[in-house]
Amino acid sequence: MSSARDLVSGPASFRVSGVLAVLACPPPLCPHLEFAVSAVLSSPVSLTWSEQPRSAGSLYACLEWRAPSGTAGRLAGQLRRLGAVSFDVVEGPSPGCDSERYAHAPDLGLHRASIAANGDIVVGEAALRALIERGEGRETLARGLHRLLGTAWDDVLEPLRQGAHGAPVTWLRRTG
Repeated sequence: MSSARDLVSGPASFRVSGVLAVLACPPPLCPHLEFAVSAVLSSPVSLTWSEQPRSAGSLYACLEWRAPSGTAGRLAGQLRRLGAVSFDVVEGPSPGCDSERYAHAPDLGLHRASIAANGDIVVGEAALRALIERGEGRETLARGLHRLLGTAWDDVLEPLRQGAHGAPVTWLRRTG
């Protein structure tokens, strides 16, 4: 049986690794983005920005962090408010939780997916059942599966991911 002390020092204090890839950010929003990330991580953040060759006038930055479980969702929630920023946030697994990825493209909004150990997107039973119940045929099912897998986000963000290949990564050693 768990004691109150075990609950306080247990999963809530478990730190997970994560990566924030800001794939395309207009330069005027960079300080606002750093401020939002600093607020979520409870630690000052100064990113190393590089030109994003696949999006004229945009910058790219990457941050690796260790923080409490759920940080990726909090980061994604804050960053989507900036609107014109494309990003990926990935959080590693924690006790009882799969890895997860949040992808944001300004024209598409935010997409969240669970990630298996091999990197595949995991679609839950409830989502599949709802899709089957709504389905009116093969085309509807295919569109629904593509939505669950985040295909539209990958189509938009993949060129930006490739354009950022080799850019510097900021490592954040301590967070709140």
